[in-house]
Amino acid sequence: MKNALIQELEEFLQREDYGRNWDGAYQDVIPAIRRYFESHGFETRLVNEWESPTRDAELIASRERLTVHIPWVEDRNGRSVVHLNAVQLQQSKDA
Repeated sequence: MKNALIQELEEFLQREDYGRNWDGAYQDVIPAIRRYFESHGFETRLVNEWESPTRDAELIASRERLTVHIPWVEDRNGRSVVHLNAVQLQQSKDA
């Protein structure tokens, strides 16, 4: 499931003309990914690094029993970068 989601996000970003260099994450790529999830029925929110258990800023997208965490970090040049391989999926069990 995670690999399929990453592939779908990569294809979406390439169609949005981001290619494979997703720097400037907070300004450009995170809003595009947020639009992607919202168009698929997810609720989204941004979490700063102090609120995140991973200590990375994250976009969190939730729908029904699925929560997706998409972290981004600053590279050594001070640019924010999204690493799609670091995406985490959490599925809650039925109550």
